[in-house]
Amino acid sequence: MLFLKKKIKQLLIKRQRILYEKRVSAQNLTYHEWISQQEKNIKKDNFLLEENGNFLTNDLETVVNDGNKIENERNNSKKAVLCRSFYSFDLSISDGTTITLITLYKGKVSDIAKTLICKQFLDHKNTILVYGDEDIKENDVRKNPWFKPDWSPDRFLSCFYFGGIVAVRKEALLEAYAVCKEKDILNNRSYVNWEKLYFLLFELLKLHHAFEKGHEKSQIPVCHIPQILFHSKKNGYVQIKDYKLPDEAVREIKEETEQLISIIIPSKDNVDVLFNCLDSLIGRTVTKYRYEIILVDNGSKEENQIKIREKAEEYGSKRVNVNAGFQKIKYLYEVMEFNFSRMCNKGTEAAEGGILLFLNDDMEIISSGWLDLLARKAVLPYAGAVGAKLLYPESDKIQHAGITNLRVGPAHKLQFLSDEKVHYFGMNRGVHNMLAVTGACLMVKRKVFSEAGGFYEGLAVAFNDVDLCYTIYEKGYYNIVRNDVILYHHESLSRGKDGESEKKQLRLLKEKDILYERHQDIYGKDPFYHPYLTTDMLESEYSPRYRYQVTLDMPWSVVEKDAGSVKNAKEDQCLVVGMECAMDIYKWQYGVSPEKGKVKVKTEDMGYYFQGYSFVVGSDNACYKKRLLLKNQENGQVWLIPVEDRYRQDIKNNLKDQLNVDLTGFAGKMRKREIPAGVYQFGMLAEDTCSRQKLVNWSNWVIQVEK
Repeated sequence: MLFLKKKIKQLLIKRQRILYEKRVSAQNLTYHEWISQQEKNIKKDNFLLEENGNFLTNDLETVVNDGNKIENERNNSKKAVLCRSFYSFDLSISDGTTITLITLYKGKVSDIAKTLICKQFLDHKNTILVYGDEDIKENDVRKNPWFKPDWSPDRFLSCFYFGGIVAVRKEALLEAYAVCKEKDILNNRSYVNWEKLYFLLFELLKLHHAFEKGHEKSQIPVCHIPQILFHSKKNGYVQIKDYKLPDEAVREIKEETEQLISIIIPSKDNVDVLFNCLDSLIGRTVTKYRYEIILVDNGSKEENQIKIREKAEEYGSKRVNVNAGFQKIKYLYEVMEFNFSRMCNKGTEAAEGGILLFLNDDMEIISSGWLDLLARKAVLPYAGAVGAKLLYPESDKIQHAGITNLRVGPAHKLQFLSDEKVHYFGMNRGVHNMLAVTGACLMVKRKVFSEAGGFYEGLAVAFNDVDLCYTIYEKGYYNIVRNDVILYHHESLSRGKDGESEKKQLRLLKEKDILYERHQDIYGKDPFYHPYLTTDMLESEYSPRYRYQVTLDMPWSVVEKDAGSVKNAKEDQCLVVGMECAMDIYKWQYGVSPEKGKVKVKTEDMGYYFQGYSFVVGSDNACYKKRLLLKNQENGQVWLIPVEDRYRQDIKNNLKDQLNVDLTGFAGKMRKREIPAGVYQFGMLAEDTCSRQKLVNWSNWVIQVEK
């Protein structure tokens, strides 16, 4: 009998694994399969344009350049020849415009490139330069896509991220050539060929105001087409990662600014942490600027007040490291509820500098030139907020390398990953434009800060730095993160981590609602994060969305009141449940509640969307059926919600020692009024379909279900 039971269980497990593999195969698309489908839709959308002959092209003949003969272009030559070792050809549009395409390294222009490039130039007369994305194509199989950001002036100055293909209006190219000739750049033998091309495009972009405030699409002369325009033979980033403009070129777009920097540090009852920050700041900083420090204290105990005042007087009397620019410390003390925004604004009122630096008291300076590097960007005419790369103390683990605006909220991409590795085409190297940087270390010109209205005091704890950066961006400035400036961040020493309690989590959700109520137009959008990258989950890596993509066309879950399943299940920590999103569907779509949104509510928006991941440690996950749980915090009533599996490569990569964890993701949706109003805690019920085992575990996530 025992043998028979064992045999039956083995057959059940085998059957479940076969079914599981089929489900995995259906969801686990390759990049080649996914991008081919995307491009079929693009070709369909643009078919009429090409067939109706709205543009004409020369043959796409690739010419290996044999010298600096661009001068001949000014005398009606048909080919644009720039510099040795580059490839170029012309496209002639029906409106008389001639476009020069330049490919920087070996590869093939994609099938859709010609149509999309010509369409952009035809439809947008202000466009001077176009670039796109690229991938690797080997034996007709495509892989390793490099999805790039929209126009990023600081990334361009840091690295030639345009990569394999650039298209420019020939007239503008010749105009820039004349400037380069006058400056004797193209004939200068100290520059290699790629530097000459870099200089040429730099001059072209300056002539057309690309390094100025303002990034309305109708104003930007640079267009990023977010599609694959080029197939290279090998990793494009590796081929150009060392291409950067010499410093003398960048100096041409600098503006004069005041020489005093005001460093504003909010702090309360964190004497040891604060003193570590001050000692490292004053002791290690070497700068050409003068700087003052303003400590904003919202109510330290008397004994700590005394210590802080004594420390400030000590620094003032000794003028520690006076040659490095340190001037004085001001200590502002006022008892009030913690409000980071108000404290920073009060510090600004007392500041005398034309440049402001907001710095957490749990920061540690580890290099001498950090302040000058931040200021070098902050003084640029188009620059908004400037941040640094932050690491966890005494480690190579990344805490911050810029903030990305995902649909699930502002995210610290690359967090917890090793900085020893180069991540996603250099996202932790060089200088990048990002939609936001953390307020833990944020530098900004005073006039830009004032124009943005300072920190919004309606956001007391979370998202105030993100809100400021979003406002600065909306004013037309570019926010910047310098990965070549590294500081240690002793994160959350001051007030703990968000989400540790129900109260903190509900407060965090409320502040996120406020953030997107103030910035509805950029909810779920980020010009520096490609739409083909995953926007629907919080993950550290930059992942192309073919690995995971949310669709809301799933059926509504049939919600059941628990009749004893949870009570009879074993509560076990080996059942992992991680919530990533739990919100009103309308809010998921548009960032705000229906009564505050600009879009009319549809029937399909009337519900809640749930998303996360779950797995059983040490077990065969192919055998488990899972249902999401909602437990009423007031009366303990539990509701069961069926969810759909989702393929999660990111989770699988972190669970190499676990069995069948491809489909650890889950998603589901519930109609409104399916359950009574109240605050509910999330959990998961996992039932082994090959035995009678039932496991349950609870998340610390909660949701407020409205009436």
